[in-house]
Amino acid sequence: MATTSTPRDIADRAVALATGSDADLTKARATLIKLAGDTAVPLEQARDLLVRRIRQRSDDFSASSGLSLLNATLSKVGKVDKLEWQPRTWRLPR
Repeated sequence: MATTSTPRDIADRAVALATGSDADLTKARATLIKLAGDTAVPLEQARDLLVRRIRQRSDDFSASSGLSLLNATLSKVGKVDKLEWQPRTWRLPR
């Protein structure tokens, strides 16, 4: 599935979901995963945007709430790892 939302859209939605009255974490995570196209990369980029926002203004509690929601969502999607572990093939001398 192609990603239709930008990381900025995902970050804004995470803040809105985390600070809104609907505190259902499962629904909020499902919404963010759907926005990200079922991949972790846009979620990680959105997380980076919120971290930068918090560094600029440490009392931005809505960004902190959105960041917590994105971290919870990433725990469900999984981590992106550029290096995939491969088992080593042992070759014994003949």
